[in-house]
Amino acid sequence: MDKKEHIYFIGIGGIGMSGLAEYFLRTGYKVSGSDMTATHITERLVSLGAEIFNGHSASNISGSVDTVVYTSAVKNGNPELEKANELGIRTVRRAEMLGEIVNDKYLIAVSGTHGKTTTTAMIGKLLVDAGLDPLIFVGGNVQLFDGGATRFGSGKYAVVEADEYDRSFLALRPDVTIVTNIDADHLDIYKDLDDIKSTFREFCDRSKYGAYMIYCGDDENIKSFMNSINREKISYGYDDKNYLKIIDYRPSAGVLDFSILNSHRSYDNVHLNMPGRHNALNSTACFAVSKVLDIPFETYRESISGFRTVDRRMQLKFEGKGIRVYDDYSHHPVEVSASLKGLKEAGVGRLITVFQPHLFTRTRDFYKEFAEALALSDEVILMDIYPAREKPIEGITSELILNEASSKFNNIRLIHDRSDVLAWLRHDLKSGDVVVFQGAGDVTNLCSEFVNQIKNI
Repeated sequence: MDKKEHIYFIGIGGIGMSGLAEYFLRTGYKVSGSDMTATHITERLVSLGAEIFNGHSASNISGSVDTVVYTSAVKNGNPELEKANELGIRTVRRAEMLGEIVNDKYLIAVSGTHGKTTTTAMIGKLLVDAGLDPLIFVGGNVQLFDGGATRFGSGKYAVVEADEYDRSFLALRPDVTIVTNIDADHLDIYKDLDDIKSTFREFCDRSKYGAYMIYCGDDENIKSFMNSINREKISYGYDDKNYLKIIDYRPSAGVLDFSILNSHRSYDNVHLNMPGRHNALNSTACFAVSKVLDIPFETYRESISGFRTVDRRMQLKFEGKGIRVYDDYSHHPVEVSASLKGLKEAGVGRLITVFQPHLFTRTRDFYKEFAEALALSDEVILMDIYPAREKPIEGITSELILNEASSKFNNIRLIHDRSDVLAWLRHDLKSGDVVVFQGAGDVTNLCSEFVNQIKNI
């Protein structure tokens, strides 16, 4: 592409789109775009030189625009997309645009239902620390990358979070493919779990000739097709049959230590400043990449010990006055369970979870599983469903989770008003409590409000 081109992003404030927009800004392109509301993400892009419009309007698209980038969230009838088509302007899905950038590099692509953002950030940091100057696209803001979702690098490597939503990752052709796990999700897109597994298999088959497959060998859904993939394979996990086996797992307050064993040697005393068995898995996938790229173990161990979580991935937002407050993006029952187990096994005090369900379809499909996962908490406050891209579905509310969970334990309540959530927390808070705000919606804003309040108590 010609760097004199003008690229317009519909929904530029989304984490994936903003990372792509930032890449083009930093490489000399003219960038503009639109979103419904201004956020810290759009403010960051403006500071880098982007022109951003509030709201979607045909008037935002002029003849000076050469390419319009959009996602599957942009529906037919979008006025900007229609205007681009009317003017004969090239339109490209985000996934295809990302593929144009990274497929010619040595591409490390991290896929999976859960854990891909954290794992991508870990691998990106490893390559930076190894002096490989990678290009990195992450599905979350990473403080290590100047608080953004993209790191521009001029080396031959690219590290990319490969999103399975709407089959977007099929536009990528990796040299190293990582599959962290596979679960039923995005059932508004996929027919069922078999459809999801089939799509992941297709993604693995799209890897370049001679590519490596790094996958969690504890995951039955991955194993169901991995033998049919004709690539070099490295499995990891807790099971004895894995090529890389996690041993000597030692959790403590908010951190963990473990070792990694293979047939040749034991790689000892890996330290991670994050809780949870799932994060030991994520960091072992990162170690597998270090083996593929011949990065020394000491470089890996030092890099992973210096890793700090991605924004909203069990992020410690406050510690003091005898309490801790975490902001956590978990929005699938498997993620909710993993995060809460990670805190419980570290020996926290009373665990209070404020949970905002994400999407009507996900609540409909998994309300029983959410109830079971939330039962790991000592107290649960449920909020109303965050709709995101969806319209309401009759009969699908947070009460489905409430009613199911109430049959298992008593300490769960549904609070509709956000100020009442904060009032309950302030009234009931005790020294030793750990409060977790969970969900993919605007519950993160409530977490920030709560932290500001307790600082002044």
